[in-house]
Amino acid sequence: MIANLAKVDKWRSRFNPLRGLTMQRAVSMLEDGEAGTYADLQWTYRLLEKREATLRGLKRRRLAALTKLDWDIKQVDATPAAKQQADYLRAAYDRIENLRQALGFLALAEFRGFAHLEKVYQGDDPRQSIVRLEPVEQWHWVRDGLYGAWEYNAEARQTSRGTPVDLRHFLIREVEDPINEIGFICWLRKNLSQKDWDGFVEVYGIPPLFAEMPANVPAGKEGEYQEMAEAVVGDMRGVLPNGAKIQTVPDGARGTNPFRDHLAYQDEQIVMAGTSGKLTMLTAPAGLGGGSQGDNHQDTFYDLALAEAGEISEVFQAQLDKALLAARFPGQPVLAYFELAAKDQVDVGVVFDHAVKAKTAGLQMDAAELSEKTGYKLTLAPVAPPAAPGFGFAPTYNRDTPVAGGGQARDQLFRAEALRRLTAAQTTALRPLIQRIAAIADEEDDAKFDAALAKLREDLPALGAEILKGDATGQLAQAWESILGPALVSGAAEAAQAQQAVTKNRAGLLGWLRNLLR
Repeated sequence: MIANLAKVDKWRSRFNPLRGLTMQRAVSMLEDGEAGTYADLQWTYRLLEKREATLRGLKRRRLAALTKLDWDIKQVDATPAAKQQADYLRAAYDRIENLRQALGFLALAEFRGFAHLEKVYQGDDPRQSIVRLEPVEQWHWVRDGLYGAWEYNAEARQTSRGTPVDLRHFLIREVEDPINEIGFICWLRKNLSQKDWDGFVEVYGIPPLFAEMPANVPAGKEGEYQEMAEAVVGDMRGVLPNGAKIQTVPDGARGTNPFRDHLAYQDEQIVMAGTSGKLTMLTAPAGLGGGSQGDNHQDTFYDLALAEAGEISEVFQAQLDKALLAARFPGQPVLAYFELAAKDQVDVGVVFDHAVKAKTAGLQMDAAELSEKTGYKLTLAPVAPPAAPGFGFAPTYNRDTPVAGGGQARDQLFRAEALRRLTAAQTTALRPLIQRIAAIADEEDDAKFDAALAKLREDLPALGAEILKGDATGQLAQAWESILGPALVSGAAEAAQAQQAVTKNRAGLLGWLRNLLR
């Protein structure tokens, strides 16, 4: 196993490819990389990711967004065979002790062009379970040409020849257009521009100073005055003869300073390559903080993480899942698979918002599907029946009851209280019917559903009559009495009108019950 071999690359620890690096040498290393000779180029990438501030920040932000995502084992269907495969895969992934590190290393292929993970088995036996996915540094890999087979370069020499390995024991991710290729050139341009800027600051950082001699300097004494003036200017302290003056050159005489804009442009190119768009952190101070710009900044990295998670998931599915399932379930199709970002990509709030909008449009989202998408165990809540026609009549209130605001306010208060009690009573009385309907709705077997529905239609007249006569606790009757009582105080005529309304309500409610399942 490569993971157990001693790497003979101590000499590289003392080799700094950035020292004296020129554009010609950089282009040469990039060309060697296209031909499969990666050692010098990948070693240079390692130092760039440590020394280039923008590249380092971009790398850490992308890794942070990716490693926060959760993973899961998914099934292609709900069959027992799929569940068996999913349980086996989940146990296999749980045994990998460095799974998060492995995910992060595969993500670095986005910067470096490729990444290799070696499968480390329990007891070094391929027939045993995998306990680690060991990262193998990029400068130890070579290939003969762009499409050559991967070989191991133990000494990390600048060559295109190495030791063949069995790639079945590796997970490999390749990226055609890595970010570091652009970051490499941008860093070199920034480095050259920085040298020029340092020279500019050295020359023009301190404004030029000139000493103006007095008008009466004796002949032959000019050299002494100049020596005295230079000593004063050198340490910014001293005394000049009477009449001498110090003159400075205005800032405008230094010319335009183009270096900051040039350096900022290189940073923009690196971020453009790493995010597929210019981020607010380069254009506005609020980009790294709060506000809408900061939110957009976070959303960009989150979207990138989700896209990259899909690519990494495919690597695991093709190079690990298939091998594990083939060994454990020979001859069976693949019915389960690893997926990164299996949970984090669902915004529960958005799902519920869509469900509400669907209901407003007259549609209803399936409770089982809603439960799966949100992760919550959801059931349909009982719905109170709509009020039958005539429920809104306003009985006369006892005029002797003192209420602030007069008779009209008194009637409004009573009407609201009476209807509240009636609605609560109806909900309680009708609960057995509602629960029975809900039980029928949950029945998945078509034959049983039709039988239960027919039985309910058969029982409905008797059930409705029983409800209207009065529920077991008498709440419905008490609610009607609370409405009829004050009406009787106001006179027989109003009581008769109220009784007619009750009769009408009973008939309306019974009709509603009959039509409910028609």
